Amino acid sequence: MKGAVSKVKELLNIQYTIEKNFPGIIIKSVSKLGEGKMSRVYSINEHWAFRFAKNEQSSRDLEKEINMLPYLQTMLSVSIPQFDFKGVQENELNFVGYVMLPGMLLQENSISSMAERKKQLLIASLTKFMADMQSVPVTFARSKGVPVVKLKSVFTELYEKVKTKVFPLISKEIKEYISMRFHEYLTTEEYHACEPKLIHGDLSPNHFLIDNKSGSLTGVIDFGDMSICDPDYEYLYILEDCGSSFTLDLLKARGHVHPKKSLKKISLLVTFDQLFYVIEGVEKGKNEWVKEGLDEIRVEMSGS
Repeated sequence: MKGAVSKVKELLNIQYTIEKNFPGIIIKSVSKLGEGKMSRVYSINEHWAFRFAKNEQSSRDLEKEINMLPYLQTMLSVSIPQFDFKGVQENELNFVGYVMLPGMLLQENSISSMAERKKQLLIASLTKFMADMQSVPVTFARSKGVPVVKLKSVFTELYEKVKTKVFPLISKEIKEYISMRFHEYLTTEEYHACEPKLIHGDLSPNHFLIDNKSGSLTGVIDFGDMSICDPDYEYLYILEDCGSSFTLDLLKARGHVHPKKSLKKISLLVTFDQLFYVIEGVEKGKNEWVKEGLDEIRVEMSGS
């Protein structure tokens, strides 16, 4: 009963916040679409999606999207959010609202059950989407507040944190495996000899909308992790959520000269992503996050 009351209060608070910022809007229905670590999303009148930042980082990410998405829509052949509403919550964090995009939103594990024909159509669509994103001039993206991310520096710092915060918790065998992964990435010069490009930064299936009949990509959401970065980083969540076969086909479609070498590099990024998750769990006292991240690394070890 308390849970139901809490949910009603949450939805009423969302309605109040929207109406306070936009007095002319008429709200007939409010429902929650989902929630992650960075934001909460609600359906308004089954027509708009409203995304509310949960912390300062997410609020800054929304500013980045507000600045970049109008330009990106002119460059991309798929639908992306166009913010009709830009407001501020009582906690001074941003929120935005946009017309829901056409298509069916996938789940993280949707690719494994997808028919091969649909997979190949999705790969073709992603190939074009990624090429269009990376055609945006870096100088323009920087002028709109998109940050430059230098992965070698990021992962050098991560390794030091791992040695301090994670190594005391794990066996010698896992320490050696993790150390080997960092050493390979940090000392392989060709991994760092890339021209930085604009990337989406969070290309997971749960940010893809597709045509349910054809499987082609109709829209992409959640551009808050946009950065100017090593373009191979764009494959991180594709490998993590879609698997090596799908990722290898995408690398080939995008014209990578040595797709298997690229896949190996991307697999290192997946390891590091799990370690970010483990460290966050350690710092926030979330033992289940620590266990989940380390379990994924153990699965990696068994398959290597």
